[in-house]
Amino acid sequence: MSYVKRITDYISRKWKTLLMYYRTEGITGVTRGLKRAIFLSVTGGRRAILNMQKKRAAEDPKYHQWFLDMLPDEKERERQHGRTFSHTLSFLIPTYNTRPDLLEALADSLKRQTCDAWEACFLDGHSSREETKAVLQRLSQEDSRFHVEFSEENLGISGNTNKAFEMAKGDVIALCDHDDLLTEDAVYWLLDAFEHGADLVYSDEDKTDEDGSRFFDPHLKADFSSDSLRSGNYICHCMAMTRNLYEEAGRLRSICDGSQDHDLALRASEKARVIAHIPRVLYHWRMVQTSFSHAAQERCAEAALRGVSDQLTRLKLGGTAHMELMNPKISWDLPEHASVSIHVRGTQDLDKWLKKLLKKTDRQDLKLVRDIQVEEGTQHAEEILGIPIRSGSPGGSLALFLDTGLLPEEKGWLHALVGFATRPWIGYAGGAVTDRRKFYFSCGYALGGSQMLIPRMHGEHSLGHTYQLYDRTPRDVTAVSRRCLMIRRELLEKTKGLEEYASDLGSAALGLRLMEKGLYNVTVPDACMRDISMKDAAGEKLDIPQTELRRFKEEFGDNPPEHFFSPHFERENGAMFVDTSVHRAAEAAYTDNRF
Repeated sequence: MSYVKRITDYISRKWKTLLMYYRTEGITGVTRGLKRAIFLSVTGGRRAILNMQKKRAAEDPKYHQWFLDMLPDEKERERQHGRTFSHTLSFLIPTYNTRPDLLEALADSLKRQTCDAWEACFLDGHSSREETKAVLQRLSQEDSRFHVEFSEENLGISGNTNKAFEMAKGDVIALCDHDDLLTEDAVYWLLDAFEHGADLVYSDEDKTDEDGSRFFDPHLKADFSSDSLRSGNYICHCMAMTRNLYEEAGRLRSICDGSQDHDLALRASEKARVIAHIPRVLYHWRMVQTSFSHAAQERCAEAALRGVSDQLTRLKLGGTAHMELMNPKISWDLPEHASVSIHVRGTQDLDKWLKKLLKKTDRQDLKLVRDIQVEEGTQHAEEILGIPIRSGSPGGSLALFLDTGLLPEEKGWLHALVGFATRPWIGYAGGAVTDRRKFYFSCGYALGGSQMLIPRMHGEHSLGHTYQLYDRTPRDVTAVSRRCLMIRRELLEKTKGLEEYASDLGSAALGLRLMEKGLYNVTVPDACMRDISMKDAAGEKLDIPQTELRRFKEEFGDNPPEHFFSPHFERENGAMFVDTSVHRAAEAAYTDNRF
C-alpha cells in the first residue's frame, strides 16, 4: 500500500469517526472525540492501545488451538450420541440469496451434530438467486431433517423467521443465521440445558473467517444480566427457547428488524422461569466481506433502542432510553425524595479535593447531597460547595462511599449513580477506577485468583478497544471498588456494611450478601473515576491482608460463586484473555436462580 493511500485511509477513518460522534451526540460528541484524540497523543495512551490490540491479535492463534482441543474426542462423541433427550430442537433459518457454499457449510455443521434430536426449518424469502434455491431443494431431498419452504414474497428477517417457526415440530426452537456455523456438540449442550429445566438458553460464541478455517475473537459471556442486556445484545448467538416461550413472548417483531434478536431476548427474558447460560463456544459467527454502511448500522441501533424503550414502558421501569455511540443508554428517573450522604475516606487536601469535585459535578446534582462525613467527623462544606448541606448524623436515603483523590470523568456522575442505586433490583452501583493517564485499575471485580479479587480490565486504557467494549455500558458484576460505591441506606443497614474490611474484600463481601437477596450490583460508565494520585494502574497490585482473606473464606468458602466472569478467563490479571493453558470442564448450564 502506498504512503498516500495510507494517509488517505487514515483521514477517511477519522472523518467517519467524527461523523459518528456528531450524529449521535452533536457538536458535544465531536468536541469529546477531539479531546480524546489529543489526550491519547499527549499521554502515550495511543501506543498502549496499539500494544493491547497486537496482544489480542497474538492471542487468537492460541485461542484457535485451545478451542479445537475443547471439542469432544471420539469417546465423548459416542457418549453424547448415545444419550436420549425428552426434547427435540428446531433451528429456524431464514434465507435470501445466500451464497451456496455458505449454505452448504451450515448444513454440514448440522449433519455433524453428536445428537440427532434436531431439525432445520429453512424459509426462503423469495430469493432471485437460482443457485440458492437449488441447494435448498437438494438438502431437503437428501436429508429428511431439512425442511424447506419457498415464500412468494420476502417478509424480512423477522417475518421469514416467524414463517419458519410455523414449520417447526420441535418443542425447543433456536435462531440461526444462514451463513454461520454450529459446533458439533451444539445441539447436545442446548438440549442438556433444557433437560435441566431451562426455558431460555444462550451460549458463548466466537468469529470465523470467510472460509470457516480459523476461529478467533471469542465472546465468553456473563450469566443472565438484565442491565447488560438493556445496554446491548450480549446474548446474541446461540439463543434457544421453548416454543411456548417463543409464542408467549410474541415471536420476532418486524418493527425491530436489524436488532430483532435483541428485542426477542428482552421480551423472552421477562417471561422465562429459568435462563441458562452455557459457558461453551457453540456458535461461529462468520465474518463475510460484505459492505455494511453507516446508515445500516444506525438502523440496527435505532431498532435496538426501540426494543429497549418498549421494555421500559412495558415493565414501567421508570426511565427513558436514548442512543449514544450506537448503543441504547437509559436515563433513570430519580425518586422524588432521593438524598445522598457522602462518606469520605481520607482527609489529605480535603478542601482542595472538594473544590475540584464541585467543578466536575453538575450543579443540579449537588442538590441531592444531604451531608458529607469524613473520618474525623462531619465536614461543614457549605462554603466550599456553595449549597446548604446538613451536618450531623448521616440521613440521606443513599450512602455514597468515596475516596479523596478520585475525580469523575463525567459531570453527570452523581445523577447516574443515584439512577441505578435507586432501582429496586440493584444492590449497589459503582464506578470504575483509572490512574491519571486513564488506565484502568479496575472496572468492577470478579471473584477468584490468589487475592480472591480479580480487577476487571486491569491495565487496559479506558479509551481503547477493551474486551467487547464492556466498559462502555452498564454491566452487572459481583463487586465494585469501595472507593466509589453507592447503596440505598435501607440495604446497608440490613447487611454488615463495609466496616469489617479495610480492603475491597469488604465491597465484595457486601456484594455477595446483596446477591444472596436476589439483587444485582452494577458498574456505571458515567461514574468512572480518575485517581489523580495514581501514576501507573498496571503497576498497582492488590495486596489483601491474610487476616481479611481468612475472614472472607470463612463466610463464603474457598470458591465463592462468580456469575459475570467466564471460568475460561485468566484468573489473576483481569484483562479478560482466555487462559489457554487450562481446559476447564464447563458446567452444563448456569442459571439465573437469583443467586
